[in-house]
Amino acid sequence: QWDDHEVRDNWYDARPLERDTRYTEKRMALLAARARRAFLDYLPIAIDGDEPERIYRSRRYGKGLEIFAWDMRSYRGANSPNRQATLTAESMILGAEQMAWLKRSLRASTATWKVIASDMPIGL
Repeated sequence: QWDDHEVRDNWYDARPLERDTRYTEKRMALLAARARRAFLDYLPIAIDGDEPERIYRSRRYGKGLEIFAWDMRSYRGANSPNRQATLTAESMILGAEQMAWLKRSLRASTATWKVIASDMPIGL
């Protein structure tokens, strides 16, 4: 499961690293791209042939089970106190494209059991 620790704890693309002496590379986007490449190259996950860089995916196990794995890091807004009264681009976690994929995929799935794998605890 893709997680924020693949790059740096609580990372997001615009997070500044200039004052963090532990890193010689200061560009978070480059660190994230390297982490994504390592994740895709070395973890035994099913890769989408049409979108080989995409981390969110689903996997079917027989007639009864389909697992949907979210990517709750790549499409989120910058970290904040998360006290927004309404959903905005800043407070989104999944992004519009991934959410549309999930809704479409859940509707299309004929599996008896549909499991959503999340790398972060969520409350519904």
